[in-house]
Amino acid sequence: MEPAYQPGSRVRISRTAYWFRPPARGDVVAIRAPAASDRVDLKRIIGLPGEEVSWTGGRVAINGRMLDEPYANIPAAPPGDEPQALRLGPGEYFVAGDHRLYSRDSRAYGPVKRSAILGKILV
Repeated sequence: MEPAYQPGSRVRISRTAYWFRPPARGDVVAIRAPAASDRVDLKRIIGLPGEEVSWTGGRVAINGRMLDEPYANIPAAPPGDEPQALRLGPGEYFVAGDHRLYSRDSRAYGPVKRSAILGKILV
């Protein structure tokens, strides 16, 4: 999640943030890492349930409109990188790291279920 969060940073997770409202685009959240349920990753919510998310390299579009992401470090798409897309189902979120070149996120492991979101990062 560099540059917003550095490795080893301490953060505060609000486990109650989504009791009264659903996660929103742009929120930084703690999730259970899909490959290792004992690890917690920080990712930014990019796509919401029911949306079509498409991407090439680190650039993301929602329902056909390119997302403006001033917080992200987005590299140019490598030559031959084909656009990919998916439609999010109910309770599914597309998450990505801000440092797209090195982030392992929904582009690699697919959508994250709401139940895998542990809470919103506050600090």
